[in-house]
Amino acid sequence: MKRITIIFAALMIITNLSAQPIGLAIDYIHIPGGTFTMGGNVLPGAEPRKDPWPVVTVSSFYMAIFPVTQIEYVAVMGTNPSDIQRNYLPVEGVSWFEAIEYCNRLSRRDGLEPAYTINGTVVRWNRGANGYRLPTEAEWEYACRAPNASWTAEGHPWGLEELPGGYYMWCWDWYADYPSGTFTDPDGAASGNHRVMRGGPYDGSRGERATTRSRALPDISGMLRFGFRLVRSGI
Repeated sequence: MKRITIIFAALMIITNLSAQPIGLAIDYIHIPGGTFTMGGNVLPGAEPRKDPWPVVTVSSFYMAIFPVTQIEYVAVMGTNPSDIQRNYLPVEGVSWFEAIEYCNRLSRRDGLEPAYTINGTVVRWNRGANGYRLPTEAEWEYACRAPNASWTAEGHPWGLEELPGGYYMWCWDWYADYPSGTFTDPDGAASGNHRVMRGGPYDGSRGERATTRSRALPDISGMLRFGFRLVRSGI
């Protein structure tokens, strides 16, 4: 599989982390496009869905092997909201808006076109931009299912780490019921109150599933295990 590494220099300027220039590497895995049936078997014993699950085609993209770490987040945002602060643990306590802002700041730092246009609380995704962004819910599930398309997969055949279990991770989409039909590169509902979160701590019933989905208000921050990972549409 194709892996690309982006190196950038950063100056750490926060208490409890080393205040010295460092090199940070973001490793990405190329996820080839494909088609799968999204959702299904979300929880054991759940009421069967009356309508067919959506059939989704996802174009190829690049996904970071790991969630954004604290040392990476501090290098860009200058603060560390995490409860337990360790450089190479995933950053947590991040709101959806803060994750979006991180994507744009990192894109500008690396000379890329920001993926988002931000006007107060209105955020527009510039699909043609080459900058960093959050995965769509469909991209997240497809990557987690891996080549065998299993709803219990964990992304390891691609080489991805910490997809289900451990941390909730923000996606681009507004949270809404799945529509029926066939879709190509869907990006969720046009509006809503909550943004989608995928992954989540393993609790024996909801965790460790490619189909597990949660939701949260986009401006909520400070919540333990609310993190994110980066994707890019093309490199």
